Amino acid sequence: MRSRLATVLCAAALVGGLSACDSVREATDAASAATDKTSICIEALRLANFTPSSQDVEQTASDAKRRAEELQSLADKAADTTLRDALSGMSDKVSELDVRNLDPATVADWTREKVSAFNTLTQACL
Repeated sequence: MRSRLATVLCAAALVGGLSACDSVREATDAASAATDKTSICIEALRLANFTPSSQDVEQTASDAKRRAEELQSLADKAADTTLRDALSGMSDKVSELDVRNLDPATVADWTREKVSAFNTLTQACL
């Protein structure tokens, strides 16, 4: 009888210990996700802080293409749906810039729309 009781108590302690391990693992995963979101947001906001130049439209178009690809890559890594959508929106906005539409009027309109996408991204990062 004592050995059965000891076995039951040991099993209960083991199960309780595993539950505690699961709780620690979940907390660690949550902290890791928060760190990932923070690092993604820092990089995304750096990339989104893009201002086109009318001085060198070919370089601006090339930079826009590269930044849009990097933003989309960050979106693909984001676990948070709101952040992922905001990153994709910003990527889409930046990718609209190319050599043929870098005239001052188009850039002014684009900049107003980009500010809206940037604000959405900023809110997703909070």
